[in-house]
Parts: sequence; structure tokens; C-alpha cells
Amino acid sequence: MRKTRSSVVFGFAILVALICTSRRVSAATYTSSFTAGGSWNTVYGQGFSTSLAPAPDPGLNTGVPVYLNQFDFYKSGNADSASNVRLAILNNFFANLQGLTTASPAVVGLSSSTVSGTGAIATGAPISFQFNSLPLSYGGDYGAVFVNVGPNGELTPVLVSALTANYSQGADGNFHPTANYGTESQFQYATSNFIATNQFGQFFNAFSFAGDGNFTATLSTVPEPASLTAAVGAAAATGLLRRRRRRS
Repeated sequence: MRKTRSSVVFGFAILVALICTSRRVSAATYTSSFTAGGSWNTVYGQGFSTSLAPAPDPGLNTGVPVYLNQFDFYKSGNADSASNVRLAILNNFFANLQGLTTASPAVVGLSSSTVSGTGAIATGAPISFQFNSLPLSYGGDYGAVFVNVGPNGELTPVLVSALTANYSQGADGNFHPTANYGTESQFQYATSNFIATNQFGQFFNAFSFAGDGNFTATLSTVPEPASLTAAVGAAAATGLLRRRRRRS
């Protein structure tokens, strides 16, 4: 009985210590975003970086863990029929989409929230997806993709009404984005509304000159307190179960 009580007390002490520590640490929240577009479109998603034009700059080194809390796209005036949409975070916007599932190596995580539909969302308003402090890497490149989730974890990309970059004709005669997230040659930071199929699989085709969808990724330098509480609670429960098994 003493062992059981001591394990609970120990777990609670760890929980209190971690929560207090998280409050002492500079839990900086920052965003990486592109919101300069006004074109109506339907898209599959957007490539993004955790360190491109951060606001405010958290001053982190490449490779340091950061945590995704929320990802917003912004509704365009185009109608769409997508429903029960979640947001998948991929480790590469141009990952092979053929046979994609929650168990695929390219899948980093899924939003904890589901958007039932965008019909009631006003043009220009955010289409918000919540994440429970999904661990990412500062300086890493990722893709945020609208998906439907099947009964066995199948992930099917779906088109969702969203605002995208404006284009204007340049001196070269081509139409270029009037603003860009990254540069015109950084196609890993782009949006897509077309999937190409070849002998290697299925892949997004990026907008010309790496044009973007409007989005805001909200990240923090430490996990949210709720995530810490859940993690420590799970650890305490695991420890308690192990002690009971040893006694039995």
C-alpha cells in the first residue's frame, strides 16, 4: 500500500514540477504565415517551415523542438463540398500520396479537431485546426494537407475553399505572385490544387512560381500545460501499473 501511495505522490510531484517549470521557461508563442493573397480558390494544402519569417522571432537554433498548436487557412468565396476535414501534417509537401495512411512514415500527425464543413464560414474567416502541441523541429519543412480519414486510417486529400496568392504579369511576360512565402523557387513552400499520377505514385503539383495559400501556423517553444498534464498523468499511471504488476 505504501508503494502505491508513494508512486501517486511521486507522479503528482513530477506534474507540479513540470508545470511550474513550464511557467518559468519562456513559453514563447510565434507564427509563421502568409496572408497577403486575395484570390478565390480551392486547394489541397500548403507547404510551410517552422522557421520562415517567424513573428516574433523566438531566437532558436535549427533542430530545436517546437510545438504546433493551431493551423489556420482562410475561406475563399468558392463553394466546396468537402466535409469531415482534418489537417494532416506531412514531413514533405511532395510526399507520395498513394496509399497514404496515418501509419505512413511521411505523416507527422493529425489535427485533434475536425471541420465538418466550411459552408457556414464567412469569406476571409479562418478555417481553424487544433493540435495538441504536435512536436515539430525548428527549421524543418512540412506540408499541411486537408484530408478525410478512413476507418482504417486511410488519408485522402480533399480540396477545400481557401484564399490564395494574387498574380500579376511581370516584365518577362509570365504571371508571378505579387507576394510570396519564401522565394519563387522554393516550391516546398507552395500550395496545390492538382495531383499528378506517374509511375512513382501521386504527388501535388505546386502553383507556378511557388504561389501560396493564405495560412497561419501558430507554434510555441514549449508544450501547452494541458499537454504536459496529460503526458505526466500517463507516465504516473504507467508507473503505478508497473508497481501493481510487480506486486502481483
